[in-house]
Amino acid sequence: MDMAEKRTKILASIKALPPLPATAQQALSTFADEFVDADQITAIVGDDAAIGAKLIGLANSAYYGLPEPVDNIQDAVARVIGVETVRSLVLAMAMQSSLRNGGCPAFDAERFWRESLMTAQCCKKIAVRDNALSDHEKRLSYLAGLCHNLGLMALACVAPADTNAVLQEHRARHEKFDQVLADRIGLSHRDATVQLARQWELPEKLCDAFGCRSDPKMIANSRLGLILISAASAVGNLEIDEHHRFDLDAASRELGVAVDELQKMALPGERQLEQIETLASNMGR
Repeated sequence: MDMAEKRTKILASIKALPPLPATAQQALSTFADEFVDADQITAIVGDDAAIGAKLIGLANSAYYGLPEPVDNIQDAVARVIGVETVRSLVLAMAMQSSLRNGGCPAFDAERFWRESLMTAQCCKKIAVRDNALSDHEKRLSYLAGLCHNLGLMALACVAPADTNAVLQEHRARHEKFDQVLADRIGLSHRDATVQLARQWELPEKLCDAFGCRSDPKMIANSRLGLILISAASAVGNLEIDEHHRFDLDAASRELGVAVDELQKMALPGERQLEQIETLASNMGR
């Protein structure tokens, strides 16, 4: 099979993936709503027993250290976990149910969600300071970071053997990984993210932002894309030696934020990192 045929086959497999569950679609619709409250989120997840059980279990975990256990979703959302975290968990669980990756053991779901959560936090930090970004895009910034690498999970599902091989060989070489994957299967995980985002009808502003990672020339038309690339690069730099780090100079000039400050926003505080680790562990199961 030549590269064009392989790419066509993989794209067809992505198109054949199941749609997002209704619970996830409803949760997605709330990310752009700045007035969403705990009651609305509780109503969305209330009929999903599996998600409800996981949320209650998380609320009662050692991380939150409650003196008395929580036994209902309303309290778990309103008193303990919080709306933004619950939306992220619901979306992650729903996406994983549609993107099973048992045939790709090198795909580390916990690591995947840890990096995604860190990118989401960094993306939001940059976005709230950016006066050139619309309010609508600011509200989508966390979701942009959370979902920016969905294509990798999709490829682990539809092309597990090839994705597994690339992950094993090149996981530590962040600056080369996407190209190596594209050279092997004809499709990068960034391309796959755009494909899946449009297929799942994620907000157009998100699709445009994801497209900037696939085609940097699109940055001129997406401020959120510039911020997403900056956040993903800064988070990626935390695990790369200084000789191979992503260059933040261009993003620094465009955003009017010093490189050191951009990099600093990628590093969560001790308490925030503990929360990210707890959430990633739950999301990766």
